[in-house]
Amino acid sequence: MLLKNCRIVGTTDIIEGDILINGEKIVGIGSKFSDTDEIDIKKNYVIPGLVDIHVHMRDFKNKRKEDFYSGSRAAIAGGVTTFIDMPNSNPPVTDIKTYNNRLRLASQKSIADFGLNFGVTKDNQKSEIEVEPMAYKIYMDNTLGEIDEKTIEETIRLRHSVAIHAEEPRLFIGNKRPASAEVTAVKKIAALANKYKKKVHICHVSSQNSLNFFNKYISSEVTPHHLLLTEKLLKEFRGFAKTHPPLRRAKDTKALWHGLKNGDIQVISSDHAPHEIKDKEGNLDESLGGMSNLDVMLKLFLTLVNQGRLTLPDLVRWMSHNPARILNIKSKGLIKSGMDADLVILDMKEAGKIDVDEFFSKAKYSPFDGQKVTGCIDKVILRGRTVYEEREIISKKGYGRPIIKSTQ
Repeated sequence: MLLKNCRIVGTTDIIEGDILINGEKIVGIGSKFSDTDEIDIKKNYVIPGLVDIHVHMRDFKNKRKEDFYSGSRAAIAGGVTTFIDMPNSNPPVTDIKTYNNRLRLASQKSIADFGLNFGVTKDNQKSEIEVEPMAYKIYMDNTLGEIDEKTIEETIRLRHSVAIHAEEPRLFIGNKRPASAEVTAVKKIAALANKYKKKVHICHVSSQNSLNFFNKYISSEVTPHHLLLTEKLLKEFRGFAKTHPPLRRAKDTKALWHGLKNGDIQVISSDHAPHEIKDKEGNLDESLGGMSNLDVMLKLFLTLVNQGRLTLPDLVRWMSHNPARILNIKSKGLIKSGMDADLVILDMKEAGKIDVDEFFSKAKYSPFDGQKVTGCIDKVILRGRTVYEEREIISKKGYGRPIIKSTQ
């Protein structure tokens, strides 16, 4: 396949040229290629497929909310060619048997490439875990059951890839999760990372003050909702805007943007956490936390690019290259020879509105519903095969593969 007349977006610049694909790989970037299967991109922008390192596909007993097929369709339609699934499923991914079952299920259903995280508990640290997850996930908020200080410290000391949901539950006030709960947890984790000189990834940072404790061993991510929404919307949208950690003040969102642009925060991830409508409507205290973001995430940020608030190379760094680099996925995240041919062709001029009825996700709700957007996804290529075009998924279950994590 030869993609001609592309505007190829890198991490710092945009060049014009052609992209030559052989099988599943990019084999050349230039202007002197010829191929019988040519596609004229007509000077549209081409970015590497997004690598979303924080999604909840829900499959197993909660597949009514989402499963690997519906969720991966939403991912592909949203430009995400690789996703990392979180372990707080039902049952949770905290033992070898469940991990292998989930790996098999994802391999059967997913149309996007994927990786799995492994949930850390007090009980599964007693022997060496015989799996190779993308990361070992610690929920300090007791999502997987109460976790003690020793387990947290030993995981950071022993494991090479650790991701943290950083909220200190003893500081929760009833159902409320104040910013101090996150800040206290981040401070603790950063100190441990520094003590053992080990890399640790902080998930969905939401508070301005959390950034004060980051050091060279800490990487972090931020979500679309923590960048684009504030706690004021909880009155209007109630449970539909409820997340963990919760939406914060306007000065927090401003600080998060500043953190992204100066490199303190390296990644934007969706934290796609789908629920049924009945789980989200009604009383704010009783509703479940989580947003359906895979279908809309890229469109929201393309709109900001059109508004001049950020650039396409910014998005490639934050949503493709940096997440792949942090997880040591060597074949993803850039458009260059030798990489997987994971490509998203954009139409930066098409305007429209977010419409939850058009979501590929089973979770058809969003506080962004009805919002005007400019910029859309024209075509998605995964490992050399077109999997999305003309707003249709054209790939079958099981095309997605477990991604290979480099040990180098």
